[in-house]
Amino acid sequence: MKRSFDIEEKGGEYLKIGWVCGLVIVMVAVLFIPESAPNPYRQRVEKGIIVTELPSEIKQLAEPPPPPKPRMPVEAETPEEVEQATIDPTGFTGFEKVPSTPSTVTPDFVAYDKEPELLYMTKPEYPEIGRQAGIEGVVLLKLLLDTTGCVIDIKVVKSLNSVFDEAAVKAARTCRFTPAKQRDKPVRVWLVYPVRFKLRD
Repeated sequence: MKRSFDIEEKGGEYLKIGWVCGLVIVMVAVLFIPESAPNPYRQRVEKGIIVTELPSEIKQLAEPPPPPKPRMPVEAETPEEVEQATIDPTGFTGFEKVPSTPSTVTPDFVAYDKEPELLYMTKPEYPEIGRQAGIEGVVLLKLLLDTTGCVIDIKVVKSLNSVFDEAAVKAARTCRFTPAKQRDKPVRVWLVYPVRFKLRD
C-alpha cells in the first residue's frame, strides 16, 4: 500500500534544502571563477599633429582698408560739370555689311518651262600673262540666278588657269539674264555658262 505524501508537512524542509544548495553554488562560483576586468577600446593608429610655423611676412599682413563709400549723385549746376560727367564716345563705327548669300539651298537641277537668256555681260579682261604666253581656252562656270535674273553665286566647273578663272568670275558677276520660269513663275536655277578667251575675235 502506497504511502500518501503530504506536501504541507515536507514543503518547508525542501525549501530550506533548496536555499542551502543555492548558497553553496554561489559561494563556489565566487571562489573558483576567475575575475574578468573590462577591456576598454583603444585606438590602434594615433593621428599625428603637424605644427608649421608661419613666415614672418604672413604674420605682419594687415587687413586691407574698407572700400570707399559710393558717392551720392548730385545734380549738376553748370554746363561744364555736365560735360565732364558725360561718357566719352566709343570707337564703334557700326555694323559691317555682310555680303548677301542665298537664303535657301537651290538644288543642282530645277525644272523650268522657259530657260534664262543672256541680256548683258561685260567682256572678260584678257590676262596679260596669258596674252604673252598665247593661251586660249574656255572657263566653264556654274551660275546661280535668282528670280530677277541676277547672278548671286558662281562656281568654277572647268578651270583654265587661276588668272583666267578670276577674270571669268569677275566678268560673270556683271551678267544679267531673263529669269527662268516654271509655270509662268520665276524660279532660281543653276546655269552652266562658258566664258571663252580668244586672242583674236
